[in-house]
Amino acid sequence: MHRYESSTNNKPRAGSFDEILVNRATGRSFVSPTPQKQSHMSVYHSSSHHSSAPITSRYGSLPQDSSQERLLPKFNSQSEASIREKGSDVEEQQFLLKQETATNNNNHRDSSKKSSDRSSFFYYIIYALLNTTMSVPSLYGYASVIFNHEAFQPHIATLSKLVIWSSAVHQLCFVFFSSLSFAKAEVQDAGLLFLSIMTNYIADTVLADGGSIEEILSTSIVTLAAATTSLGLVLMFLGKFNCANAVSYLPLPVVGGYLAFIGYFCVVAGVGLCISKSMIGGDFLTDLQLLADRQSFLLALPGLLSGLLMMVVARLSQNDAALPLTMFLIPTSFYAFLYLFGITLDDAREGKWIGKIQQTASVSTLIELVDFSQVRWDLVFSAKCLSVWCGMVFVVSFSSCLDVAAISMDMGEPLDVNKELITVGFSNLISGLSFGQTGSYIFSQTILTYRTGYLSRWIGFLGVLMFLSVVVSGVNLLQVVPLFFLGSTLIFIGIDLLYEWVYEVFHKLIPSEYLVLLATFVAIQVLGIDGGIVFGVIIAVVEYVVSTSRVSSMRRVMKQSRAVWQPYHRKLLQEVGYDTNHPKILTLEIRETVFFGSSLLLLSRICDEIGISASPTDMMEMSLASPRHFSKSPMAPTATSLISSLKKRRRAQESPEATSLNEKRRRPKYLLLDLSQVPNVDASAARSCFLQLAKMCHKNGIIMIATGANPRVDWILRSHDVAYSTKDEEMHCETRLIFDLEQKQKASLSTSVVIPHSLMDTGHLFKAKLSTIFSRLLGIAKENQVLNCFEEGGIAQVEEVSYYSEDEVYTKGENADSFYVVLAGGVEIRRDASDDFDIKASSTAVMKRLSFADRKNIGKSSFGEVVSYLQVGGIFGYIDFMLDRRRLFNAVCSKDDTVLAKFTKSTLEELEQDSPDVHRIIEKALLQASLMELANFDVA
Repeated sequence: MHRYESSTNNKPRAGSFDEILVNRATGRSFVSPTPQKQSHMSVYHSSSHHSSAPITSRYGSLPQDSSQERLLPKFNSQSEASIREKGSDVEEQQFLLKQETATNNNNHRDSSKKSSDRSSFFYYIIYALLNTTMSVPSLYGYASVIFNHEAFQPHIATLSKLVIWSSAVHQLCFVFFSSLSFAKAEVQDAGLLFLSIMTNYIADTVLADGGSIEEILSTSIVTLAAATTSLGLVLMFLGKFNCANAVSYLPLPVVGGYLAFIGYFCVVAGVGLCISKSMIGGDFLTDLQLLADRQSFLLALPGLLSGLLMMVVARLSQNDAALPLTMFLIPTSFYAFLYLFGITLDDAREGKWIGKIQQTASVSTLIELVDFSQVRWDLVFSAKCLSVWCGMVFVVSFSSCLDVAAISMDMGEPLDVNKELITVGFSNLISGLSFGQTGSYIFSQTILTYRTGYLSRWIGFLGVLMFLSVVVSGVNLLQVVPLFFLGSTLIFIGIDLLYEWVYEVFHKLIPSEYLVLLATFVAIQVLGIDGGIVFGVIIAVVEYVVSTSRVSSMRRVMKQSRAVWQPYHRKLLQEVGYDTNHPKILTLEIRETVFFGSSLLLLSRICDEIGISASPTDMMEMSLASPRHFSKSPMAPTATSLISSLKKRRRAQESPEATSLNEKRRRPKYLLLDLSQVPNVDASAARSCFLQLAKMCHKNGIIMIATGANPRVDWILRSHDVAYSTKDEEMHCETRLIFDLEQKQKASLSTSVVIPHSLMDTGHLFKAKLSTIFSRLLGIAKENQVLNCFEEGGIAQVEEVSYYSEDEVYTKGENADSFYVVLAGGVEIRRDASDDFDIKASSTAVMKRLSFADRKNIGKSSFGEVVSYLQVGGIFGYIDFMLDRRRLFNAVCSKDDTVLAKFTKSTLEELEQDSPDVHRIIEKALLQASLMELANFDVA
């Protein structure tokens, strides 16, 4: 997870020979802009490794005079003379001359290719050496973290080479199996703490039982190998079955808190390596007391400054070689200082600047580390190690997915996370079988290699050979390289992690999430890794519940039905029914999930919006209906607090200011709850919010209607007696409101003015005329001569089609060759059951309790989920018709004796030629229908 790459933006060169091979393997190609000189330009590309060299040939044609002469070999006089001797006539001489030219061109191209390969291989060695130079000191630091117990210190040199051996295994697996040819992998920092906990637990337990160092070594190495092997199997399983997304269920702030703790842990381990004292296991005050000693502070100061310098160079430098050069100059400066002041290595070793001389760590000592007869198998499969392993699986999986995502973002190309997770799992499997430790992508070095432009697997393979050379060699870096330098690599990684996950992430998280991160960071130090991560997950869940419950998921919207009204009635609805300040028909749109944490707040906001308040009995029922009535949280009021707040509200309402405010506030007659954006409602919210709201509305004379509920919400509301069926008596708010208003004005409704929807719902036959529908839709007089064309015997005769209930009008995928107007009955627009959309079922005004067998059939049919209803006067299918596209939905009749007017393309073409006025009316009707549809959305 640590990063120490430069921020250069150099991209791979398109012209290098190795890049051409890589791009052929990946399916990409680079085409020359001048085909007639493609072969020459390929030679020119491969002859140089500088991005500026092939500019002429890459972006423009070569000059006609000198470029081709420079690329083609010249013939000497001897070759020309020999050709003349071989050919007697002119044609034969020209043929032999062309053949000789082609042969020389091929020889020139082959020699240039060999020169390019030799030059590329040289750069492969350079970048492999740079990666190894940065990795080896860090791996020695990782070994000091994993095996930080005092029992391991006599064998720390051998154990360090075991970590390097494991990194070589990881890198070799990535060379052969990773989809990224430039991938860099080794033992990673994400699993360090888990491995360290296992080794410390084993060492303490064995020593407490009077065991030997051999038992500690054998048991620890076997335990780490088993944990790594099983981790690899789990990662391969997750990748094989495309479960990489499941890893993301671990909250990012929790992972961030863990990574921040790794940073702190690396800093402490690095300082301990500088002063030759273990600082792991103590608290913060103990660490400060160790540094209070003057000698310890002087030993740690160069390491702290060097780590800080490396972090600054890594983040600010634009040069790829800056960080490796800095890492080379730090120990070089130390040796130069010793030479200038005449200090020997023995003197430096005595002053603890260099490690003590230990037994040479050879390959044979690596093999002798494990003695299976000394293994404590009860500790290998202990509950403690198993619990630590479970936490390691989540963290390593999550960090690996983050690394793949970061590499993909830096490359600007998508990567298959599941496939890369399989590669990570396989490398851990092989590493565990070879007694290694956990590892994964090293994001920083992978991106550094990518930006060099040399995308060859040779770099990774050469890195493997260099790792193995360190393992085989008898050199112990701990007794040659200054300890503060080895410690500074850990300090650098730790400071970088702390900077990234404490400072930089502050600007990427909301305050509550950042507090979760800090809480996880502190909890890990107090409770340990497992307890800290579990605590962090619990805090993250609580933070989500609290933040969600505080957010209002309700808003007032201006939505109207698609019913066709006379202009007078439409104006009446606008001025009274949908008045901006005091609407009689109030629509509230509810978004997001409604659950026990947000139900009471939502109920309070709805009550404030419609101007009603609960009685003490209602408040007590709401409190008892909520599972939180015993909570002392301020977001979870008890019955006593609810009644107390009610009394305060009533006292406030009795004041003159409140009285005047209540006089201005007018309650709506109809309350419509749009639940189409609600994916789920739990049982607590159904009873404590919606059931209580229905009761309160009934007491205050408000008719509450719920619409757009999906099958799950539909069922939960019915199950808790919140709603009942509307098949017998469907509420048409607009029709009833107009009727009530005209009754107050003592004016009876004219049967020729209003389309009686209630008659259709009760089974009465009623068929509207197109002239009536268009007159009301467009607001023109019924006596208009053009409208008479739609009457029986008129020139604008449209085909009328009759249907029964559940008959399909059209299905998804059909050609949209017509649109329809409902003359009688009703039509349901349904979404195909296989569509991957959120389910929005039928308009649910009031419902009844369903049996368990009916729950899965709510809102469903063979034609899919219901999107909307269309009654008399509704126009549908015109969007697909006008856009000349295939149907996106299914249209099914919802009533028997449904009559539809069908407009086809041929009908419109005939009307456009024969009756342009009629054609314009139809176009205006479609435009008006579109505007009415848009009026229900937030558009201006």
